[in-house]
Amino acid sequence: MMRLRYSRGSIHCALAVLFTLVACQGGSKPSPAGYFEVVVIVDTASDPVSQEQAEAVIAIANDKLIDLTGFGLQLVGFFEEDSGVSMKNLVTNYIDRHTNNIPNGILIFSVGDENRAKINRAYAQQFPVPEGFRNAFVSPHLGDGYMYVAILQFNHHYAACGYGGMDTIQSPVSIGDECRGVEGTACTEWEGMQVCPSALPFLEGHTPIDLAAGPVIHEIMHAFGDQGPEDHYTSETCQKAMGWEPGHYDLEEAEYYNDFCPFVYNVFADSYQP
Repeated sequence: MMRLRYSRGSIHCALAVLFTLVACQGGSKPSPAGYFEVVVIVDTASDPVSQEQAEAVIAIANDKLIDLTGFGLQLVGFFEEDSGVSMKNLVTNYIDRHTNNIPNGILIFSVGDENRAKINRAYAQQFPVPEGFRNAFVSPHLGDGYMYVAILQFNHHYAACGYGGMDTIQSPVSIGDECRGVEGTACTEWEGMQVCPSALPFLEGHTPIDLAAGPVIHEIMHAFGDQGPEDHYTSETCQKAMGWEPGHYDLEEAEYYNDFCPFVYNVFADSYQP
């Protein structure tokens, strides 16, 4: 059953209050050129996420997207779904029930079809929408009649240690292929999860909230590139498009661009046709 938690109007009011407070405090963040509106659907059967967590993810992703493109990311609805249907059916069901209130994109917190998000962290899909809908962000490869969808597992086990492929902890040491296949490695704790100690230098200073924000943007951008995995920051196609040397890689730069090829952000910005 899909359940609305708050309305578009209440979100706009909350944002107005927030912007007023920022202005009173002397904030000087630039106003976005426009907003890519998203609805969040939580697949509670596989990846429970609270409204507050979803809002926090979108807030960080919003700041990132403004910095990269000049456009913001705005949450316009939050729903929970426990039917266990496919990702396509989740999207179709939402659109069928909200034909007069269709966003530019949908973010689904779920393990995905066949555990794709559980395995890969996140993935993107694009679905045609009913006649009469026009997406203001017009993909040069798909046109203006598509819904852009990001499927992301929020409760992802980063560098899992001691889980043995299960959702709950099975051992205080690594099992099987965990921790680069070094079985018996003592696990360490991060944000309530057991992780491989070798991952701590990356994970420390991060939270599940900010680690989710980058993949949200990454998966949305897939609708505006046409190379699939070759649109990734590390691909040979990206290196050639950017004029980089073969094998170019800069960790800080890769994180800034959410592991996506920088030129695609320009494609996204140019796609806005309100």
